[in-house]
Amino acid sequence: MGKNNKRKNRKRKPQTNKPDTNFVTEAGPGCYIARRDHSPSWLIEWEDVDPSEFEGDEVPDVAVDTEERTLSLCNIRDLTQIAYITVYETAVLDAKGKDLPMGYTRDNTGKEHKCVTFIVLCPPRVFCHLCYLDVPLDQDITSIRIESDVRDWNQHPDPADEHPQRIGFPLEGGPFLCTQGENGTLTHFFSGNLHAIDFRCNVGTPLLAAADGVVMEANDNNTLTGVAVSNLFSWNSIMIKVDHEEGGGEANDPLYIEYVHIQKANLKKGDRVTRGQVIGASGSVGFSPEPHLHFSAFRSSDPIAPTVRVKFQGTRENVDFLPKAGKKRPTPHHLSQSANRTTNDKKMTKYEDYDWEELPADIQEAAKLLGYNQELWDNDDEPDECDEWWKDLSSAQQDAATKLGYTEDSWNSS
Repeated sequence: MGKNNKRKNRKRKPQTNKPDTNFVTEAGPGCYIARRDHSPSWLIEWEDVDPSEFEGDEVPDVAVDTEERTLSLCNIRDLTQIAYITVYETAVLDAKGKDLPMGYTRDNTGKEHKCVTFIVLCPPRVFCHLCYLDVPLDQDITSIRIESDVRDWNQHPDPADEHPQRIGFPLEGGPFLCTQGENGTLTHFFSGNLHAIDFRCNVGTPLLAAADGVVMEANDNNTLTGVAVSNLFSWNSIMIKVDHEEGGGEANDPLYIEYVHIQKANLKKGDRVTRGQVIGASGSVGFSPEPHLHFSAFRSSDPIAPTVRVKFQGTRENVDFLPKAGKKRPTPHHLSQSANRTTNDKKMTKYEDYDWEELPADIQEAAKLLGYNQELWDNDDEPDECDEWWKDLSSAQQDAATKLGYTEDSWNSS
């Protein structure tokens, strides 16, 4: 009674102001990310310092306070620094004294250790006090094994750089969860990794050549895995120089694609590959909290070359797509002509798996009439208009809903 005079009593997702980390936190067990612009609750504090007060003193990059039993990153430079800091076989406590769950690492000899790794983006002239070290008072705290890599932040020279050529998907099967996308806060925020994409996949998942080309490198000699900072410098990978295709930019605009953390390579340097060919098996080798494929593209094979964005080519309505963290790719709409699935929100079956930028222009306009914007759409949140009954929508909104594929019955029942 009265149903037609009230909004539908539907449970809506809360609006949030979470930062766009483009990283699925659960994909990094044992890893703790610290950034001042969205400081985590576990961190003790950020301390602004005056470098002149330390003139004549040697200030270590990573310091352990033997009295407070704290671990800190010390940046007295005028540049932002990146630090990866690993603490082995020692419990670490957050600002409230609670344990931070540990991850693990295993070296090439098979020796395994429990550890945690902090990933810190530290502004200039700041000390970042990370955690407390849970060590008995009668134990020498300086005996704790701590390893680090601290360096100036090497930012990408052109974050918007995008190669015009489109490529196939690099994994067989799926869909696969994207756990870290462009500018992801775990490892994708500097020049050589900015545009990389991580896909969660089981060890042994077949790797596919994303394009025709020639193998430039193929290495599967390592077995180490886990979150130790030292793993940042050893991995297995395949690199392919992609053949130029018509519509893929200028002939002198090269494209190289790389598959990292692999378990096995089925080919060697100099071999030719064709798009869709199985070239190896995915793994978890290198700095890898969990099994996944790290896929990236470059305009050069130079080891210090910056990445370039490259989109994957879909067959449905010529939709090219760029995976984002938290989304599964490829979904049926990217690869198939029959991809309708049921859904309980107002994004409709045909378009529910599209990111905003993938929507055709007319569908974007229809969605806008229903109250959507890019943030709501990509975060799977709904505007107030989606709580209205069909009869309460304006004629233009009804037309927009119809364009998305709804009927009055399907709108009112979802």
